[in-house]
Amino acid sequence: MININNKKWEEIQTEDVEKILSEADDETFFFEFKSDNASPAKVMEEVSAFSNTYGGYVLLGINDDKTIGGCIEWNEERIHTTIHDSITPTPIFDIKKLNTNKGDIFVIKIEEGNMPPYITSKGKIYERLSSGSYVIKDSAKLTQLYNKKENQTKLIKNKIELEPIEKGEEFPNNLFAYIDLGFSIISSSKTEFEKNFFRYDFSEVTEKLRKYNNAFSISFMGKSYLISVGELKETSGQNILAGINHFIEILYDGSVRSRIVLCSNDSLNRINISSIAYLSIIFQEIYRTVFDTPSFSTNFISAHKYQKLTVVKQFEPYYELNVENEKIKFIKEHFALHNEKYGGNQIITGNRFPEIGFNVLDKRAIQSKSGKFNNDVIFKGLFNSIYSHLGFIVDNTMQF
Repeated sequence: MININNKKWEEIQTEDVEKILSEADDETFFFEFKSDNASPAKVMEEVSAFSNTYGGYVLLGINDDKTIGGCIEWNEERIHTTIHDSITPTPIFDIKKLNTNKGDIFVIKIEEGNMPPYITSKGKIYERLSSGSYVIKDSAKLTQLYNKKENQTKLIKNKIELEPIEKGEEFPNNLFAYIDLGFSIISSSKTEFEKNFFRYDFSEVTEKLRKYNNAFSISFMGKSYLISVGELKETSGQNILAGINHFIEILYDGSVRSRIVLCSNDSLNRINISSIAYLSIIFQEIYRTVFDTPSFSTNFISAHKYQKLTVVKQFEPYYELNVENEKIKFIKEHFALHNEKYGGNQIITGNRFPEIGFNVLDKRAIQSKSGKFNNDVIFKGLFNSIYSHLGFIVDNTMQF
């Protein structure tokens, strides 16, 4: 996609838009002008088209004769809400508000999407042709879009999925299972994520980790930070294989790879799973210290997330909780009821969620569950683990 007047997005000013309007005879391949009274459906057609093609700009507040009329009906919040609610998946976009003597105008930058096709709420898929946007009816073009999505899915898989632990002579005999959680972030401003990543001082993370466990390390891995928590005690005295530890790896673009190992310190096949929920919270807190800024929820577009449970040997999960309160008491009572009703909770095989591809978290998905869209609910959604109560069935009367 071209830059406006060969300038970086952060440098665009009102005079740059005025120059485009004075030089353009009409809309072009990369620019679409819309007045303040443009309907959401018409604006979303353009957003879909640019996302499915090579990206472009929608300029809101521009009259049909290419004069500036300003915006009253449209504002930044309405633009965000309309795009999130009207296009699936959520496009990669950014918004710039510019002040003029005729009122505010908005420049919506839409990137070429990496997970097409981008479909409107009316079920239509648009593409950009010449200076207009048209519904795609050619099956060959639709196939190209789906192939592009498949290729992008492979790239995400390679970025955030961890290599399985190789079994061999040195494989620890007290390792029963491990849980991998990863997500790939799509944001409207990668530079904001990179600034937080490369300039961050991890002293606050260090203080948090010391409260949990003195055995930790923070290592720089080129374009990621690897933070390990605790240490595996291998009962046979062998060297520990790579990848066998509790750790979170934070990538420069805000994406994450993490692992929680489930080990036994005795000869029994019973595993304390309280660490799953606790470490998920620890990992979330570490991540928050790096990226919890006012602009996070604004820049966040979506995340592709997966969770995988790999079972090495059969085991029985249980909870061992050192604190006592009403919630803990309820959990203990529920586990007793589970055993009485269902007999047991032996884990004999693994599971991946979702089974194929990734679970997409965007504004629509997050708001449907919480009714809110802010840093708190986004972080919770990113790090929530479906394996926190592994093995225990929770029915409608036993929610905790």
